[in-house]
Amino acid sequence: MKTSSKILVFLFAILALCACVYGRSVPQLRTIYMGDSIFDVGTNKYVKNSVSRCDFVPYGKTRYNQPSGRCSDGFLIPDLINKVIGLPFSKPFLGLKGGSQLPLSINFASDGSGLLDSTHSDWGVVSFNEQLKQLGQLANKIPMMNLNDFVVVISSGGNDIAANLQNLANVDLEAMLVLLEKGLEQLYKYGFRKIVYSSLGPLGCVPIVTSDGNCVREINDLVEQFNWQARAIVLGVAKKFPGMRGAFVDGYSLIKSYVENPNKFGFQNGGGCCPNCLSHKNTLSGLCRNPSDYVFWDLIHPTEHTYTLVTKEFMKQIKKIL
Repeated sequence: MKTSSKILVFLFAILALCACVYGRSVPQLRTIYMGDSIFDVGTNKYVKNSVSRCDFVPYGKTRYNQPSGRCSDGFLIPDLINKVIGLPFSKPFLGLKGGSQLPLSINFASDGSGLLDSTHSDWGVVSFNEQLKQLGQLANKIPMMNLNDFVVVISSGGNDIAANLQNLANVDLEAMLVLLEKGLEQLYKYGFRKIVYSSLGPLGCVPIVTSDGNCVREINDLVEQFNWQARAIVLGVAKKFPGMRGAFVDGYSLIKSYVENPNKFGFQNGGGCCPNCLSHKNTLSGLCRNPSDYVFWDLIHPTEHTYTLVTKEFMKQIKKIL
């Protein structure tokens, strides 16, 4: 073969390779968030007559000039995950306008929500089941081939226990676990294939129940029991359905270690920065100067510093299912 012919063959081969690589559409990773206040970036502002809200001063004081509806001093886990991935902050589904282009990250989470419809139903919050229905509406608008671009990240179940801290016998773990499994199966039916579920946090260590900084073992034992079974369900569902990928984030152990050994993880205090913040009548008299010194922001919700540390574990688990 003449040299000129060899050159032409080589060029055609390169062009064919370029067409194969660059002509193929590369999927854009997107995120969906479901659950409770740990993930709620502002849904609570759009729920009519909701009494479970974080859209008042001083929420968001670290990052925002005005409260954004986030139940912390600054960013939440969805914000931090999206920053790492390179996505804009997630938009509350209830705040989306009809006809507008769907954002790359959508948030269904509602402050006060639980797996059970009965949890805080009189608070005017969006339950996990209702969020699933909303997600179903969205899924119908997205081409099936694009649903696999989404990672669905869930934090739900904590309020089902938190609503019964005074009487743990009322907590129905079996019902919670059944609804979790049904919810994951429903996501698969919609067409979603990448699921990340966050464990419940150490509710026995939150400032609203702790005594002298010591966690309440009875509450944490119940949380651990749920987390152990929830992990089995998440990983089990992933094995059951073809193409399904599931991951479980153990935020419980991480946050519990921050409370028990705050100095080891860059905290000065394992308690809460703003003990009066849950009250709309908060006078700011008890607000600490530096929220990042504390594991918790108010009596229940962690600070941005805590979320930043936990987000590293979320990213590890997300990478496993991509």
